[in-house]
Amino acid sequence: MKLKTNILFSLLLCGTFATAQNLKLDILPPSVTLGQDSATVSMKMTFNVPQMDTKSHIRLTPVLTDGTHTAELPQILLNGERAHRLYRRTLALNKRRGKADVTPVFTAIPLTDSDQTIHYRASLPAADWIQFATLNLKKEVINGSGEKVQSENIPIPDTAPHIATATDHFVPQRDRNREAPMAASSPSAPVVPEHRPVSPAPSAPSAKPYFKGSYVSPESDATDERNQKELNFSLDEARVIAEINPQMLSLRELYTVAISYKNTPEQFYKIIDISVKIYPASPVANLNAAAAAIERGNTQAAGRYLQMASHETLAYKNCRGAYELLCNNTYEGIRLLKAAKAEGSEEATYNLKIFFESNQTNIPLIPQHYNLTLFISS
Repeated sequence: MKLKTNILFSLLLCGTFATAQNLKLDILPPSVTLGQDSATVSMKMTFNVPQMDTKSHIRLTPVLTDGTHTAELPQILLNGERAHRLYRRTLALNKRRGKADVTPVFTAIPLTDSDQTIHYRASLPAADWIQFATLNLKKEVINGSGEKVQSENIPIPDTAPHIATATDHFVPQRDRNREAPMAASSPSAPVVPEHRPVSPAPSAPSAKPYFKGSYVSPESDATDERNQKELNFSLDEARVIAEINPQMLSLRELYTVAISYKNTPEQFYKIIDISVKIYPASPVANLNAAAAAIERGNTQAAGRYLQMASHETLAYKNCRGAYELLCNNTYEGIRLLKAAKAEGSEEATYNLKIFFESNQTNIPLIPQHYNLTLFISS
């Protein structure tokens, strides 16, 4: 269930008066993924700060702690208009002078009057205590003079963050029907059906029909932009990183690796599964994971992923339609697939064709010399 944390605070503005100001935070339950040498924290945050003083900014610092150990993760800066201009100018000057940033910053955002969303992800060295840790959010309000006018630690309830170990990333072929749940939902990206791996349909007459899922290409994010600037992986390098430390890759990079295996379905599905476990709050990762689960006939996993995927996309209509047919919800499945077909989905066209062809064998044939005599009593 979506976790909602509403924070009300007073912000002292420059001058002789104070005004009440609200910071509203909606946070999806976080996920912590433990790898062999690193741990990755992921969460989706939606926030709104109406009438922000243009010279002020808010620092949000995620903090992992188990009571004994504490680790501060890269900050999120929510800047007023003038504060953001100053921040960018300071960054440019520091870069020119060769001065490194003292405090790691995940992203700095100029505030607007509408809701804004961040898909947060940060890594830290792996440690045993992390699996028992809880996640807090340290909020600090800084005025235009650089003074800290408020500081507050905000616990993120919903018990401890979801912990996934490195072995959760690799689902053996024989265990594909017992995939672990993961989650999310948001902006859609263009459908790229040509990237779908080709898998043979089941040959057994009693098997359910093989349906095609629809996949979407993730948009660039902060991790993607950082990697392009600092690491600039080639495809071959990204393939290696996907095997040994996939948390280093952005969702888009993982998807690029996945589609490079389009003719090797098992490897393609493996990378798609890894992606949704590293990015459980991404609607794109969840939609692609649902598509992969549908193609493998895993309705339980597909249903979980579809709950967290964006419902407005053409790819979702096809995947949802195929899922409903696999669950024997014939009316809803056909309705969704026909709607997707009308909008140009090739996968939906294929799925409808396969559904009717596979069910035609269940219709009893009428003998050519069958005489029907109808007696009507008067």
